[in-house]
Amino acid sequence: MAKQKKDKRIVFLCLLLAFILFGYSFRLFSWQIVNRQNHVNDSLSATALYTPIPAARGEVLDRYGRPFAVNAEGYNIVFNRIYMPKDNLNDTILSLAEILTAAGEKYNDRCPISKSEPYKFEETSNISPATMIAELGLAHYATVENCVDEMIKQFKIENYSKAQQRIIMGVRLTMIVADYSDPIPFTFAENVSINTVSKIEEYSAKYPGVETSVVTIRQYVSGSIAPHIIGNIGPIYAEEWDTLKDKGYSYNDKVGKSGIEKYSESYLRGTNGTLKTTRDASGKVLSTEVVKEPVAGNTVMLTIDRNLQQVAQNSLKELITYRQTQEDSRSADAGSIVVMNVNTGEILAAVTYPSYDMETYTNNYASLLSNSRLPLFNRALDGVYAPGSTFKPLTAAIGLETNKITPDEMVTCQGTYRYFKDYQPSCMHTHGPLDTTNALKVSCNYYFYELGRRIGIDKLNEYCKKFGLGVKTGVELGEATGTLAGPEYRKQIGSYWTEGDTIQAAIGQSDNGFTPLQLATYTSTIANGGTRYKSHLIKEIRSYDLDKVVEKVEPTVVETVGLSKEVLDVVKKGMLSVTSEGSLSHIFVDYPLQVGGKTGTATTFYSGVEYNNGVFVAFAPYEKPEIAVAIVAEKAGYGSGCAGPAYDIFDAYFFYNGETYNPQNSGVLIE
Repeated sequence: MAKQKKDKRIVFLCLLLAFILFGYSFRLFSWQIVNRQNHVNDSLSATALYTPIPAARGEVLDRYGRPFAVNAEGYNIVFNRIYMPKDNLNDTILSLAEILTAAGEKYNDRCPISKSEPYKFEETSNISPATMIAELGLAHYATVENCVDEMIKQFKIENYSKAQQRIIMGVRLTMIVADYSDPIPFTFAENVSINTVSKIEEYSAKYPGVETSVVTIRQYVSGSIAPHIIGNIGPIYAEEWDTLKDKGYSYNDKVGKSGIEKYSESYLRGTNGTLKTTRDASGKVLSTEVVKEPVAGNTVMLTIDRNLQQVAQNSLKELITYRQTQEDSRSADAGSIVVMNVNTGEILAAVTYPSYDMETYTNNYASLLSNSRLPLFNRALDGVYAPGSTFKPLTAAIGLETNKITPDEMVTCQGTYRYFKDYQPSCMHTHGPLDTTNALKVSCNYYFYELGRRIGIDKLNEYCKKFGLGVKTGVELGEATGTLAGPEYRKQIGSYWTEGDTIQAAIGQSDNGFTPLQLATYTSTIANGGTRYKSHLIKEIRSYDLDKVVEKVEPTVVETVGLSKEVLDVVKKGMLSVTSEGSLSHIFVDYPLQVGGKTGTATTFYSGVEYNNGVFVAFAPYEKPEIAVAIVAEKAGYGSGCAGPAYDIFDAYFFYNGETYNPQNSGVLIE
């Protein structure tokens, strides 16, 4: 009996297994034979879309790895057309715009039409009216009313209110210009708050195709430090789009607009990755796959020392503020400082005052642009100033090298220079007999009038160029060329040159005008013994993780000026006498290091009113120079009253809390 039951169970299991195998076989037959063509058609109709995965932008650091411009995590609101129903787009835009507006946040509307009636074109938009007209398929002479009517028709928004129509038009036109499509998502809003993200995600079912993506947001650490040098990034403008889209940029990308951010765009820009999305014929997403990982941009390490830059900025601000309390310089309102490594041409600090903060730059741009003190103007690289008596060491060097004078020859200052009958300028004092060193110490105009007359303007300008004055220094960012006084320049401005102009040029006046960067370069060339290096702001390019040096900028010799050591020693001795015995001895006589320097008081006209700019150049240590400093303080009176920042800069570079230290090797990261 038990055996019969066992046999029945075995038979049942065999029949069940046979039934299951038959079912699978039938299904397989149906797939492969009966419905084969349907599945082939489905397979053939499946489509693959490739969308970009944004790469992180490279960062900008100082010479020791301290951050200037870095990446922080933020949130963007993105429209993904793959998942977004077309018939719901207008209502989605209105709903999201209402959420962002209530939160005080902005969304992406670049439409060049005013926000309310009466409508008018706005030329300041990132999309020009001409671009809008072309995108809408209208004739080039279309009016703003034509554009509005066409968008109402194309976007099917006849039944919305005027205010709602303007919101939808603005976003949808921006989407068109941004090439919004299945492979190209549209960034509706950037860098939104976590509260806004949470609110949108709370109602995510209401917004199919709307995604909150985690992205890198540019953040400027201590944005008030060197903003003119670091620069900024911003959206792609209409005039840039045709060029940049051919280089692989999307309309939503940010690009460098100024400073290092712009110059180093090719280094900082990463390589986007690629996401593959496969859909069937009905539009259903079958799979997603990252087929190419994004590669972050490279990191740019500058020659700037962030701490030294901050010290120089603070000191210049204090100087201008103090000079505004002095009777001879109450109009002082601006200035610049450049600090340079004399043996490499590296720019350690480049200061402009007044300045601004990159963190508030966008919001404050209009007021910054209209500010009469020109805080957006980069005085360090683009400001052109008469050098005044800071030019005299060069005149002395030329005179000695060309044997127009000897170090020991005495020139007797008689107060008024009477060589010319029709032009007899005066010296500040009657100094009596002077050699070169003492002429530099007391800054005797009479001595340098005579020396300039002997040298002549052609030879003066020949050596100016060798020392980097009146020529571009080679710095990566844009810079002014400056002005060399002489017949050539006078001809350009429709005037003529006289011998009296030559002797004024010899004391740093006439038409001479140089940038603070050029003054620092010139001083460095004297300090290091006659080698002019290309001035530069970039020290090296590293991989994003800093592990690999991609490109290293080596010091580049532009000119060897050919002055003898004896000549340079005399000139440097004269500059030392200014700080040890002359007008600046009260500042530097007890300083732990010997400093070579020269003051200058340059007569200049601002809006037709005569002022004196204070100018000062210096290098230290005297015996083995490492850094040079150039200071210009606009309308600040005598140069001797503008040397204070140099003291602070030397202190910051050579000393810390009263103890001597060697600055850390550049490129070594500091925690």
